[in-house]
Amino acid sequence: MDAAALEAYNAAHGTSYEMYPADKLSLANGGTATVKSGEKKSVPVELTISAGGSIGATYAISVSATVNDGIEISANNQTYIYLVKPLAAIPNSKKGDILTHCFVEVNDENILNCGEYTMKDTKKPFFDIVSIFAANINVDGETGRVHVFCNDKIAYVLENADKIIRPLQAKGIKVNMTILGNHDEAGMGNLSQAAAADFAKELKAYMDIYGLDGVDFDDEYTNYPDNPSPGFETRSRENFYRLVYECRQAMPDKLLGIYEYQSNFEDSPTGTVEGKTAGELVDYMCYGVYQSNKIGRETNFDGLPKSKYGPYSLKINEKYNGGWTRFNAAAVQSLKGAGYGLQMFYNPKPSQYNYDRFFSAVSTILFNEDVEWSGKYYKRTDLAPIQGVSGDYESYLGTWSITSSNSLFPQRDDEGNFQWWQWGGEKNFTIRIEEKEAGKSYYVYGWGSYPEITEKYPLVMDYVAYNDYSGSPSISVPQVIHEGDATDAVTWEMRWGTYGVGADGWRFDDDATAITGLISPAGILKMPGRANRWAIDPCHEVEGVLVPPHMNVDFHVSENYTLVKK
Repeated sequence: MDAAALEAYNAAHGTSYEMYPADKLSLANGGTATVKSGEKKSVPVELTISAGGSIGATYAISVSATVNDGIEISANNQTYIYLVKPLAAIPNSKKGDILTHCFVEVNDENILNCGEYTMKDTKKPFFDIVSIFAANINVDGETGRVHVFCNDKIAYVLENADKIIRPLQAKGIKVNMTILGNHDEAGMGNLSQAAAADFAKELKAYMDIYGLDGVDFDDEYTNYPDNPSPGFETRSRENFYRLVYECRQAMPDKLLGIYEYQSNFEDSPTGTVEGKTAGELVDYMCYGVYQSNKIGRETNFDGLPKSKYGPYSLKINEKYNGGWTRFNAAAVQSLKGAGYGLQMFYNPKPSQYNYDRFFSAVSTILFNEDVEWSGKYYKRTDLAPIQGVSGDYESYLGTWSITSSNSLFPQRDDEGNFQWWQWGGEKNFTIRIEEKEAGKSYYVYGWGSYPEITEKYPLVMDYVAYNDYSGSPSISVPQVIHEGDATDAVTWEMRWGTYGVGADGWRFDDDATAITGLISPAGILKMPGRANRWAIDPCHEVEGVLVPPHMNVDFHVSENYTLVKK
């Protein structure tokens, strides 16, 4: 420990760092390291930093090396200055016997979002573990050494660990890094003993440098060859276990998890080393085929108890509706009742979807408690939160700019005779959503290209407070917006329609379906209709036949509408 070197550093850089309390610092082996003959570096020298100093203050630790026996050391490697910021004690976030684990694709999303969901009563975080998905295992083409590869998105998270990783840990959430194959020979299942031990040491370095809590292994996308290169072996589950063993030796205090899904189990470790099975050394394992309940699968892994397995994983991103539709509350109940210890979620997109109701549906089963959302979300590179929209009844009220995904125009000759239909791209117009029955329904004005009709006769839109575990609006189609009366003899309806070959060749459907939507936390409302059916402008009845109005003007027709609050 070199206080003089810190003084020199402060003088050279105009800083005023204070040395961390010396009685809280210790170097392993008394700070002695040996560089073996013929080598250029020693084994690592462990620096232990015990709790001390003032919480939130930034201290420095200066460590210098002196050499003897004719060894030379470069000036760049002579002294290191480490900055240390004592943090408050990490709170106990344990909610029960089941861990909630979330993998986040950081190529698109921000792991900070996982800290915005808390238990309603205890205020503990809903997620216990968040995994950065994913760094890669790769082989160096020149040296043949297996190493960790981080793309620029992973690097961004690690380089901003104090602002992205540490805030989650301060809430009691563990932050892991997933290791995934990357289309070359390096994989979890084919490393030699020496390569596995070396890779485990590199993983430990990542844990130590970036303050991570553990590693999740996902044995996908490796190009396992039939004839391995030197330093590699034929793929086997036993080789995978050897890597787990080496990691446990190098990192006895870190979490080790396995993501597995293949029917032949080759993407998961097995075996026994020094009397310990793979199931004993890992902290948990999850089944990676989403919305599929595989209770009993843990019996295929030596020594793996139910308390370390998650048989029912939930994908909750682009397949939002499909995932919710296929969500099986009974599966979660059986998971809990049978004594399983893990519920896994994959890649939420909190700027697109409101998750609090869905998480509550899971949490009330697992922990008898609802989940609350803070109302804030982060984009991928955001270091400060954005205020979001909750999706409650009031969030739909107001004026919206609406864009149809396509529009249809009748093409006519100089005499006005119909020639053909022409698609003309998206169109924009404005609608206004007002209260009809508080908390239950709305009036929608201006929906269509004929304001003299749509302002006079608004659509009725219902609010479904618990639809697919989120609040959403629904417009019934067909819908009579005006029955013919003494004031206006024409009956007007909103209808599903499909255009035909002629100017008046529209076909209208009678099935009672709806246009439903879902407002995102970013404040965008998307309302898809039925495939190959369009409903935007009201039809009217002529001698008992429904026809579209004003066939000489364009239709803003679409399967999808995007609405943004004005």
